[in-house]
Amino acid sequence: MARIPSSLSLEDLDQILPQIVDQGLPDGGEFVVANLNEGERTAALVAVLVWHGFLPMSGVGLLLGKLHINRCVLEPQKTHLGKKVRKRAKAFRLTVNKAWPEVVRKIQELTYTSAPGDCWLTDQVVKAYQGVEKLGPRWRRNIRFLSVELWHAETKELVAGEIGYTCGSVYSSCTGFTSKDQYPGAGTVQLAALGAWLAKQGFQLWDLGMEIDYKLELGGRMVPRAEWAQKVRELRTLAIPLETPLGDEGSAPKLLAMLREVPDDERGDPPGPKRLPRKTIELQHLERCIECIEFVVHFWRGKEKDSSLLN
Repeated sequence: MARIPSSLSLEDLDQILPQIVDQGLPDGGEFVVANLNEGERTAALVAVLVWHGFLPMSGVGLLLGKLHINRCVLEPQKTHLGKKVRKRAKAFRLTVNKAWPEVVRKIQELTYTSAPGDCWLTDQVVKAYQGVEKLGPRWRRNIRFLSVELWHAETKELVAGEIGYTCGSVYSSCTGFTSKDQYPGAGTVQLAALGAWLAKQGFQLWDLGMEIDYKLELGGRMVPRAEWAQKVRELRTLAIPLETPLGDEGSAPKLLAMLREVPDDERGDPPGPKRLPRKTIELQHLERCIECIEFVVHFWRGKEKDSSLLN
């Protein structure tokens, strides 16, 4: 894990990050870390990280930039659709960036790692995300953070949603929520409807982050870091706005009609690096969490010298 010093200029960081992406972090890990309380600079750091393919998130009060060794990606028009999803979609509609505060609140309440309240989408990182919109063109470039919402058409209740961002013609999902007890399957409908809408808007790639079963079932495939970086560099300059559907465009059934229904026996592992057993994936995730915690302890004790980007 590498530390981004507060003294490092954004211009220098913009030149260093491509080398890190191509050559890997000094310890072979996935994270860079920086302070999260530096106002406009933090927002600019978020934008620079996104531009170079990192996923900006937070942990223990710090800004973390994650560059996955293998990334789960999907071409939106290839989003998989199961029979149950189409049946469940009748009750819902999709919007974009219509309820940011409510989506954030729901994620913080319902999405966590090990216990309620254990959510990396803190108020600090949300503020940094929102700050990107206020940056000048030098650092904002083609990056925009937004919310995606799925509503129950009859009750008008927000039942699923996510926070994500666009970088050119790439859309990245950060984190989301679903009211799965009251509305089973709503999260899957939201993802499938979003995939259809991304395709209709012209997005070339959907970044789903780390490997999880439901992402593979959606049609995602795992690609190595080098392929991910190449795609980001190819697609980040093609600016495509992600607008909200107008009128009945947001009807989930109409959106899903754009997708091909994939039989269950075809919904296996997609092409890409050989998929690891679930227990192995969980163990690797735990080891990286421990690595992150250990680094943060060293960071606060002032023992970060060997991890600095300047070394």
